Amino acid sequence: MFWFVLPLLHVVLPLRSAHAYNNGMGKTPPMGWNSWCTDSLCNLLGKDPCTEKEVQTTVVAMVEHGLLELGYDYVALDDCWSTTERDADGHLQADTTKFPNGMKAVADFVHARGMKFGLYTSVGDETCKGKRPGSYAHFADDAKTLTAWGVDMIKMDHCGNKHNVSDQELYGTMSAALNQTDRPVLFSLCSWGLDNVWEWGANIAQMYRIQMDHLPFWKLSGKRSAGAGYGQGTYDIIEWMATLQPSKWTTQYGWMDPDFLMTEYFTMDFIGSRTEYTFWSLWSAPLLISTDLRKLASEDDKMRIITNKEVIAINQDPLGTGGDRIVNNTDGTQVWYKPLANGDVCVVLYNSGTNNEQKRDLLVSVHWSVLPAWAGNVSLSVKVRDLWEGLD
Repeated sequence: MFWFVLPLLHVVLPLRSAHAYNNGMGKTPPMGWNSWCTDSLCNLLGKDPCTEKEVQTTVVAMVEHGLLELGYDYVALDDCWSTTERDADGHLQADTTKFPNGMKAVADFVHARGMKFGLYTSVGDETCKGKRPGSYAHFADDAKTLTAWGVDMIKMDHCGNKHNVSDQELYGTMSAALNQTDRPVLFSLCSWGLDNVWEWGANIAQMYRIQMDHLPFWKLSGKRSAGAGYGQGTYDIIEWMATLQPSKWTTQYGWMDPDFLMTEYFTMDFIGSRTEYTFWSLWSAPLLISTDLRKLASEDDKMRIITNKEVIAINQDPLGTGGDRIVNNTDGTQVWYKPLANGDVCVVLYNSGTNNEQKRDLLVSVHWSVLPAWAGNVSLSVKVRDLWEGLD
């Protein structure tokens, strides 16, 4: 699979009229780290290992390895940080065995190094792991508690009893509660793609999950967990996003979220990881890496993937649109396309591997005339650049 950027002349791109929730946060897709698959098997064993030290060592590593300079500025804890009970006044509270100095001290540590801090809650009355308190019936109080600690990002999951209230109403209530605080917060809506969230998510959140959880496998098809989509593997998510057509819904301050990147987890090889990063960038999806960022070296495959400035630029392109599949051949080869703000276009040539006999040997080709920006024009002179190899 290869990336190409093709400069054009005299191309007029249509304006999009998507509506988005703009409080100043999330103008471009957020980049950073989430704790979910660090120091655990993606929390499948329910051990919730996140700690104050884990946050601190991850922040230091991200700064030392130059990830902050590349735009990875969010550090977020998932369902692992709170106690199983609210305090005597009904407020959320941190597990002091893991966070002895409290969450404000952790946020201060993160902020002092130029980064942003994120925490997790759930839209129902209980979180997904550990029976921790969710935010149902506590939206205003939780918004005040979390922002008082200095939180810059809140992920709101979909677990717990929601008492027959619609997702739009519940998430909308939390969005309004956050807007009543004095702190702008990036709101990450995690409804697992239910209730056609792509039709309304950008109205109340800067990023919104469009399917079930992503697990670190290439192909894990079928309904193995709650939520929309075709499965939990990278291949399955690519196919689901093709169905959704990202360009119809993606906009500044309103990013479709296919879930965390599992880059170079021990179940994800280099080709799978590079393909994952390619498509998340093509879709202008959040680049939140859920695997350990403390064990990097400059020559590692993982570093080669997540530090490619030209691919990151595709993700952060100011046009703020998502790329779509424009060719889907019966042999499993595909062509995907995304216009860019400067008039270039990005093209992904993708061998999905569905042709089992020849999956490693299939060549993928594209005619310039099928690319939407050129509308059948076959007499073009273009400059082609392979972004992964860094070659014209």
